[in-house]
Amino acid sequence: MTDRVAINSPQRIAQLDGLRGLAACVVALLFHARLLYGDVPNPFEGVPVIGWFQVYGWAFVDLFFVLSGVVFAQTYLDGWQLRRGTTAGQFVLARIARLWPLHLAVLAFTVLLLRTDPDTTPGNVTLAALMLQAAIQNPTEVLNGPAWSLSVEIFAYAVFLAAALARPALFKAVAVAAILYGAIAVAANGVWGALLGRGLMGFFVGVLVLRNLDILRRTPVWLLVPVALIPAFLPPDGAWLIATTLLAWPALIVLSLRQAWLAASAMVWLGGRSYAVYLLHVPVYTLLGNLGMQAGASSTAGWLAITGAAWLLILLLANIAYLRLERPAQAAIRSWAERASPALA
Repeated sequence: MTDRVAINSPQRIAQLDGLRGLAACVVALLFHARLLYGDVPNPFEGVPVIGWFQVYGWAFVDLFFVLSGVVFAQTYLDGWQLRRGTTAGQFVLARIARLWPLHLAVLAFTVLLLRTDPDTTPGNVTLAALMLQAAIQNPTEVLNGPAWSLSVEIFAYAVFLAAALARPALFKAVAVAAILYGAIAVAANGVWGALLGRGLMGFFVGVLVLRNLDILRRTPVWLLVPVALIPAFLPPDGAWLIATTLLAWPALIVLSLRQAWLAASAMVWLGGRSYAVYLLHVPVYTLLGNLGMQAGASSTAGWLAITGAAWLLILLLANIAYLRLERPAQAAIRSWAERASPALA
């Protein structure tokens, strides 16, 4: 069975890499592609299936949150506590090495690209550099907009670490409280008024999915498929996002564990570069969209060609960033930590 993964093992689940890669493509290559066009008619508007992703593809960010919770529970938890042999310092160092090098590089490029934008202020740049941009009003519209989710994830990581260092009963209480807080926040304030709540809800739903995976993977396909398709019939506007996060995304994750093709080398390749795809796509769209406008592109065919060029450039730059920046930076930070304090290595 392709979905047989030991809960108490830190082994990577290859299918989740593939699913993460697909989710990144939905957000970056479909939902945000409309950022290219400005006032030009969107060539994908109304196209079956693709049109849905153009309108509701943002909800796949919440799938990222759920996937993060699954992966963190798989990697760092033994039962309901931090895995023996892992320290808080190691956890924090791993997050710094994984997230900040590429984030800071893309932020620097974005600041250069948007240097005349009124929102490119020292305060906003500082908050973004520290991954505190969720403190900005409308963080999805400032600098590299999609990076708002990093700010939310950082908070979820902190809550996760604090709970994992405590007693198991407290961890369970924190998980339930985080999910309830997120659901109430979304119901009360809407999708875009509850960014922190969405992150906490999704992340700790993912933790509970992993902790109950033995039970969930016994669920028959005939039940998982319609549950995973909830967003297609009940679009995740407002409170329906709660159903998507609590039900649809867990069902999709359990289904993905049964799909051998998601563990294929091409899908794992895409999953490995998903972080770079996610961070790079808006700056690339901004750059090529501006160039297209300056060149006077007006036809649908012309904008489809620009879209295709943007997709290829995003994937190319993501591969370069992964090989030349992400992995070397992580290795360098780990090497520095080993020299400075072996306990952190």
